[in-house]
Amino acid sequence: MVFNFMQKRLEKTIRKVQSKGLLSKENIEDILKEVRLILLESDVNLKVTDDFISFIEKKAIGKVIDTDRTSSQEILRIIYDELVNILGKEAKKWNFQSRSIVMMVGLQGSGKTTTVAKLVNNLFKKEKRYKNPLIVALDIYRPAAIDQLETLAKKINVAFYAERAEKDVLKIAKNALEFANKNNHDLIILDTAGRLQTDQKLMTELQMIKKIFIPTDIIFVADGFSGQEILNVAEEFNNKLKLSSIIVTKMDSNAKGGAIFSLAYWLKIPISYLGMGEKIANLEIFYPNRIASRILGLGDIETLTEKAQELGNEKAQEKMFRKMMAGKFDLDDLLVSMEQLSKMGNLGAITRLLPSFGKLRNLSEDKINSAQTKLEVYKILINSMTNKERKNPRLLKHQKRKERILKGSGRTAQEYNDLLRQFEKMQKQIMQLSKVLKAGKIPDLSKIGNGFF
Repeated sequence: MVFNFMQKRLEKTIRKVQSKGLLSKENIEDILKEVRLILLESDVNLKVTDDFISFIEKKAIGKVIDTDRTSSQEILRIIYDELVNILGKEAKKWNFQSRSIVMMVGLQGSGKTTTVAKLVNNLFKKEKRYKNPLIVALDIYRPAAIDQLETLAKKINVAFYAERAEKDVLKIAKNALEFANKNNHDLIILDTAGRLQTDQKLMTELQMIKKIFIPTDIIFVADGFSGQEILNVAEEFNNKLKLSSIIVTKMDSNAKGGAIFSLAYWLKIPISYLGMGEKIANLEIFYPNRIASRILGLGDIETLTEKAQELGNEKAQEKMFRKMMAGKFDLDDLLVSMEQLSKMGNLGAITRLLPSFGKLRNLSEDKINSAQTKLEVYKILINSMTNKERKNPRLLKHQKRKERILKGSGRTAQEYNDLLRQFEKMQKQIMQLSKVLKAGKIPDLSKIGNGFF
């Protein structure tokens, strides 16, 4: 997962600072060397890295540590502040207009086509700022890209424009603009062609498309796996087209993420979104302060809270909580809970939003993957049960019911028994939690959910 490498190394490094009273060049020299090495190994540009270290050094040296703070806490605060500065300070506010035309550009393989659909979904369905979007396919060199874009447009139920037989991309662009004007589309997003590398022909084509549409935004899509070379590529696109923002894709992967630092700092172009998964909904607004917090192992509770709020239906959640506290939590409720958890993202992505000192935050990849698999298996088993069985799990002890469910679900007896055992354990934990809360005491939340992990 992106930033994991950087986050784990930084945590260990920061803990090494044991100086008292005053931070000097001598007692922070080792930590600055380590931070520099971590950034370079994460593919952060050399000049960006040197500037970052210089900023930290200037702020840290001569700093008197308050009596209620430790040296490591002070260094952590300074590094956090500089991370936020280098990443752009504030989230880019979308330039909402009565009509927006967005031109998406980038190299081939960056995830641009998928990101087009994600952005439309975010602005149309999530933000609800536009009522009549249109996706335009202008990558005439890859028929598969047009087919993919059309499928995605249908999936999010928005209009789509393409001319598969026409080979003149500028003619398609003019026709698409005429179509958009005629049908009063208020959000037009253009999926332009990419190359494996930049060339004059590509740039000329993009400049001509820009003249035809006069876009309100030109967004560069960068692959999160890109190394330092992405800086030169983005700079060339910016020089020729004047970019308004950047979207970095594949940030749910094992990408090191150093490109983010280089792009944000060197080009002074804001990063607007991060692609955090393959699903259309997996597009997150880029908040520099939240990313800095994740890198330093401080978690990202704001994003986690937003993900939970996006599930909506507060009354249903309140009803669920009352059932739990009354000891009436059943398998139907468990299924709903697991489905809501799935909507928030995979377990790995969720746990990485927790502070590093939390028990779940420190789970290994293997344990997280195992827990994710368990959740999917449990959902299959519960969906193979009758409503009566879900409401009254004691019925599931009968052998004939068990055989029917196993046959219908295609799962094993061991998985079935494991589900019932973990559900019973969860019920007991919930009852214990209820008693503690009713007594007005603070519960030990670290014990909740142990069955899955």
